[in-house]
Amino acid sequence: MAASEEPGGAPPGMEPLGGKRNPRTVRIVVAVIAIVVIVAGIASYIVLTRPAGTTCTLSSKDPLIFDQPETPDTLDPHVTFSTPGWGIVQQIYQSLVNYNGTKYTDYLGVLAKRWTVSPSGYNYTFALRQDVHFSNGHQFNAYVMWFSLYRGIVMNQAGSFILQENFWYPGLTYYATAAQNRRAATQMAGYLNSFDFQNPVAADLAVMMAPDQSFRVVDRFTIELNMGYGYLGTVAYSFLLAAIAGPIASAVDPAVVQASGGVTVGGTNAFMATNMVGTGPYVVRTFNSATGYLIQPDPNYWANNASAAEPWNNIIQPAKASIQINFQSSAITAIADIKSGAVAGLSFAYVGPSQIDSLTAAACVDARLLDIVYGSTAGGWWIYMNQNTDPFTDPNVRAAVVHAINYDNIISRAFNGKAQRWVGPVPPGYPYYNPGNLQPYPYDLNLAMQEMNQSRWKLPGGYPNTINYMYIKLGDWEQVALLLQSDLAKIGIRINPVGINNIDDLYTEQGRDNAGNCISQTTFSGGPFPIGQEFYTSDYISPDDWTQNNAISYGSANDCMAGYVNATMDSLVIAAAGDTNPTNLTQYYTQITQLMYDNYTVAWLVVPQQYQVISSAVHGYVTNPMGAALPFVVVQNTMRAD
Repeated sequence: MAASEEPGGAPPGMEPLGGKRNPRTVRIVVAVIAIVVIVAGIASYIVLTRPAGTTCTLSSKDPLIFDQPETPDTLDPHVTFSTPGWGIVQQIYQSLVNYNGTKYTDYLGVLAKRWTVSPSGYNYTFALRQDVHFSNGHQFNAYVMWFSLYRGIVMNQAGSFILQENFWYPGLTYYATAAQNRRAATQMAGYLNSFDFQNPVAADLAVMMAPDQSFRVVDRFTIELNMGYGYLGTVAYSFLLAAIAGPIASAVDPAVVQASGGVTVGGTNAFMATNMVGTGPYVVRTFNSATGYLIQPDPNYWANNASAAEPWNNIIQPAKASIQINFQSSAITAIADIKSGAVAGLSFAYVGPSQIDSLTAAACVDARLLDIVYGSTAGGWWIYMNQNTDPFTDPNVRAAVVHAINYDNIISRAFNGKAQRWVGPVPPGYPYYNPGNLQPYPYDLNLAMQEMNQSRWKLPGGYPNTINYMYIKLGDWEQVALLLQSDLAKIGIRINPVGINNIDDLYTEQGRDNAGNCISQTTFSGGPFPIGQEFYTSDYISPDDWTQNNAISYGSANDCMAGYVNATMDSLVIAAAGDTNPTNLTQYYTQITQLMYDNYTVAWLVVPQQYQVISSAVHGYVTNPMGAALPFVVVQNTMRAD
């Protein structure tokens, strides 16, 4: 979701924009619709405050106007994997469930009215609402949901791994032979392109209602989701509701897809990329990739009446105001717009401390520091050391590095104090964060020097070769790189900071070339990079969303970066993903954290603080850490202006 970001042997890895490669990658995090203050390169969201007695007005209350520099990657919910994309998609399309208001571990029914879970935890049965329809009037039902979920798997785009964790083609598991999977994908695409999902014939119903499949239709308004077929293997995934709350599990209209190019194995649909027909509270009125877009309340929205019976369910409420997004690349113009009331909110790539002070002092700007879970969701940062490359093959060198970094100095100078240290791989605020209460590695230069002297590269000489260090040319990360250069030189580790252009380039570095070589360990973009900057941003809030990325051997932020391989770790990560017992989970994540801590796998750096930003004239938005629209707002339907 924004910061933006798509298993063995190891199954083939997905391409960037979000979660785990193999198949998770990191979804691009780009803040949408509110002021995004980036401290040292990561978005900090500020909420705008007004002095007592000040009257704040907006140039437009309907539509509410927002400036943002980013354009959605696509309008197709089964393809989008960037924050701007998630921002618009979640206003138009809906999933079976979504987050319960500000909570991120409780869920509300959206397209589903209710659900039950089997005693084994492998099977979820959803009773669907019977009054839902798309904006074109076509009815939503279990056949439509079957189509939509299998479409996400067949297309196999960046976010598909979220479904593929637990689900696969009928009668097969993820680890079937390549030939079996190709046949199954082709057969499923044929079903999706030919069935009538409003009034299926008996033969079509037989396919959708057959046993031994991930998504099984029970009747017109009941569907089962059966786990144990995906790349996680035979586990009952404990965070399934979080996984299916995002766009990848959205319902799309089969008739629209079929009439506009259909479903292609491993491919996208050009019509769906630029047009939207959903069940959500908004419809798109205009969309221009160069200038912006306008979404308006759907006058025929299915929940106009149903929402009154569930006033607590913010996800299904009708939209209160139209939303106009202007693509504005100038931060100077955007700041002027928010101060004058020309816009209700904005986002931009980087704002320094002086701009933060200016915004918080403005008459109609509210600034509110958010809980650390918001910072973790936006992104936790660390320094990887590749264990397959000298000098980081030696655990004493890795230990020396983690103790040689002056973390407090980095936070003070590069982040202006607006960041927090952490102990990974699960970030602060998440379930099972550091359950053993390990302390962050202390800055201790004497200890660092002792560790170096226990390695092959003793001081005063240290390691004789200069090592390329990769960092992102964003915000103050260059300053962080220079501070690290100074710190590590004191223990005989000489790094050459090499900036890469953006987060997309980092995702490229995480991957492998056609020959199977880790790109970060080749000469690509000035490499190889045996050490460098790394981060992750959440696809949904669960501890394994991180451990499957930065702890398991084939995770995208580990495989070609730290290169940490530990069979015990791999089994613990998968076991934890399929367990719901709190005692067991505490034990699993205690051991996971301790293993990485003792291995000095990485130097856990910072989780930047997050602030939410929006005009003080705007009310009614519901803040949630997994929001991707107005930063940390899942849907915009409840927003209004005085």
